[in-house]
Parts: sequence; structure tokens; C-alpha cells
Amino acid sequence: MAGCCSSTPHTSHIPQLSSSESAAVLGMLYEHTARTPLLHCRVRWQPNTMTFWDNRCVQHHAVWDYYPHTRRGRRVAIDGTRPRA
Repeated sequence: MAGCCSSTPHTSHIPQLSSSESAAVLGMLYEHTARTPLLHCRVRWQPNTMTFWDNRCVQHHAVWDYYPHTRRGRRVAIDGTRPRA
């Protein structure tokens, strides 16, 4: 496998593995991602803050910690090359 991108809403299994192996590997990946701070990016929002990322190789999880303020965003799709691992 050249690269791996998994997220719980979008990944159900790894077809090349048995069900139990697939569940074990995905569980390990989800746990590793959740518990490894080096893999996290935390934005300290201020007026006019802008962020962007490549959804082909990044997991996004917005935390609603800016109450009572609101956050507004626009999604764009950029036509580009396939990401490489």
C-alpha cells in the first residue's frame, strides 16, 4: 500500500483483508490519529483567519468551541494532480 487515508465516516473496511484484520488495522489507525498530537492542527480563530487543506489526504474535524461566535466557510474544489505518499 503506497499510502493510506482513513476516516470513520468514509472508510468501512480494507478489501484486501479479512473482516477481523480490517477492523483491527482501521481501529489502530483511528486510535493513532486521535492520540498523536503531532498529527493535529489547532487553529486559534481571529477575525479574517483563513485556513485551507487538501481533503484528499487530511482528516477534518471541527470542534465547536467558539460559541457564542459563528464560523463561516466556503468550500472550493481545486483541479490538481493526484497526491503522492
